Amino acid sequence: MRLIIPAVLCGLAACTALPPTRPSAAGSPQPSQRIVTELTAHNQQISQLQQQIVELRGQISELQQRQQQLAQLLDARAASRRSTSHSSAEPATTPAENPQEQAYQQALQLYRSGLYSQALQQLRFAERSGSGGRTEQNALFLLMQSHEKLRNCESVILTGQRFAARFAANPKAAEALYSVGHCQWGMQQRDIARATWRKLMQTYPNSPAAHRANQRIQNNR
Repeated sequence: MRLIIPAVLCGLAACTALPPTRPSAAGSPQPSQRIVTELTAHNQQISQLQQQIVELRGQISELQQRQQQLAQLLDARAASRRSTSHSSAEPATTPAENPQEQAYQQALQLYRSGLYSQALQQLRFAERSGSGGRTEQNALFLLMQSHEKLRNCESVILTGQRFAARFAANPKAAEALYSVGHCQWGMQQRDIARATWRKLMQTYPNSPAAHRANQRIQNNR
């Protein structure tokens, strides 16, 4: 960009150099109409070149601002990478050797990618009774959600009821009961679904799932 303005200025200087006037055939000292026309054209070119210079200066200013912003962004990324590298050098606080946690994380990625059947394969361990730890609770709830995405309502009911019974203190238990009632309603088990939702409303009255269940009951009397 720095080379553009000098080139434009040289062009401007060249345009301002007027051709030597030639005396008319009659020897009159007044300029001919042709010279007047050329002067007018040169003046227009000068105005255009001046406008181009103004525009180029504005572009240079904008590019300089972008360059500064890019430099700041690169500095921020470099600082973030240094921080991440420093953190990764520290020993991990959670063991990565837990096979159930690894299977759950893989299932979670598959679920988020819409691969629900593949997620079910990774969550088979959640169908067996175990210690009931955090990973098992998360896996069992994700198992129910995967069945729900696949519209396996019978599996949703069984898994959701099991989750709500085993892990009643888990905040997700309310959502599990709502999903159970939703599937029962879809299977034309309307009275059973209402009973499930009433249980949900009594056990978890302040949960968002309880409010949705109450709305469903009120709208389908």
